[in-house]
Amino acid sequence: MRQEGKKFIVDAMLGRLSRWMILLGYDAVYFRGQTDKELLEKALEEGRIIITRDTRLVENRPQKQMLLIRSTQFWEQLRQVVEAFPMNFRDTILTRCSICSVLLEQVDLESMRGEIPIKAREQATELFRCPCCGHLYWDGTHPIHIMKQLKENLGNIFE
Repeated sequence: MRQEGKKFIVDAMLGRLSRWMILLGYDAVYFRGQTDKELLEKALEEGRIIITRDTRLVENRPQKQMLLIRSTQFWEQLRQVVEAFPMNFRDTILTRCSICSVLLEQVDLESMRGEIPIKAREQATELFRCPCCGHLYWDGTHPIHIMKQLKENLGNIFE
């Protein structure tokens, strides 16, 4: 079940969770604003579901617009999100820019070889670019490391 159209805003208490949500393919932004009011306004303006650990923020608000993260342990936090908003991660993992959360576009590897490190030039078979910030991504050791961590910590989801 893809979470097409579902967008998330992750509060300042959960920066690491935000980054890993993006790696999994969720359209998630990390909120660094100052007040709950600003967070609520941005979520409403952009049609985003709020992910938070702030119990006061979720009081008297519709649960479908928010997810209260209960654990202080990162992998349990990520598991809670994955269980609340399941997706087919084989289709979504590593498809978004880890900086902007925008869907990546595949670019011609040969024409861009000079833009990536020498080791990556020798090993990469695919190359992707963020259409927003221009950051380049390729199939190197970093994605392998990410997959290993996910399998070790959320194995039943990624096996």
